[in-house]
Amino acid sequence: MKNFAEELVYWYLRFNGFFPLTNFVLHRQGLQDGHQNADADLVAIRPKFVAEEVGNGHRDEYLFGHFSPNTNIGLICEVKSASRLNLEKVHMRREDRIQYCLRRIGFFSETKVRLHAEELRTRSVSKGQFHEVGKLLVTKRENAVPGFICLSMNHVEAFIMDRIRYFSREKEGAKLYFDSDMLQYMIWKSKAR
Repeated sequence: MKNFAEELVYWYLRFNGFFPLTNFVLHRQGLQDGHQNADADLVAIRPKFVAEEVGNGHRDEYLFGHFSPNTNIGLICEVKSASRLNLEKVHMRREDRIQYCLRRIGFFSETKVRLHAEELRTRSVSKGQFHEVGKLLVTKRENAVPGFICLSMNHVEAFIMDRIRYFSREKEGAKLYFDSDMLQYMIWKSKAR
């Protein structure tokens, strides 16, 4: 189940045209240590031709500035809501875990999965011919962690609230169709002011 921070990032990704999968389990059979399960908080894909009637083109340019235009994008996301960031708990610095996620995203053959995972150990984005994959780290405070595209929870929340306000008529009328109490509340709250 998503916690509040993961849910916020889920909707941030959805509003940016991604199709996110939450709490992707990294089964121990496929991992080097063999005895410890883990998860990727979110794994998401965004096809290059994705379009939406409401909000198409209204996206976070900071995030998309890390990727080439008109490319299929895959993201492996970690969300840390604690006051202090403990780098020991950032799972996506291990190559075997990155490979596991890349296989699920499905952009690359097994040979290329290994190449992209090796690159993503130290870089935030790995670029293929038609697809690009990145690692996103969202934390409570602004952090700069090498090998990740880094966002703060405030940045994510501000993007969502800006989008809710910009498309207030459409979002207000549809708020009860969003499968999220938190998002319904945010839409309601934006109108209550």
